[in-house]
Amino acid sequence: MNILAYADDIVLIGNNETETRQLFVEKENIARKLGLQINQGKTKYMIVEWENSSKQNKIGQLTIKNYTFEIVEDFKYLCVILTEDNKHQIDLQERIKNANKNTLCHKK
Repeated sequence: MNILAYADDIVLIGNNETETRQLFVEKENIARKLGLQINQGKTKYMIVEWENSSKQNKIGQLTIKNYTFEIVEDFKYLCVILTEDNKHQIDLQERIKNANKNTLCHKK
């Protein structure tokens, strides 16, 4: 189990659904004890498919305790776009687009 955290942006990473559920419950219990709440509207989940992995059945949402989370195919974390196929084309395209915008702004 792994956690990426920066300020109030937290990513929980599990090797499988069971592990991810356990990790979420543990962290949600800690947050509650500290008086913090999970923002269900901003919380999503994603299944990452590693190359040569068997495709899993993807449901439209994941329910843990009284929370229901929407499945996403990609999300941005600290300016990096992470994708379910673990490829970086979308992130690279976004960076090129932003670089082109900056170049055009400086030419004027």
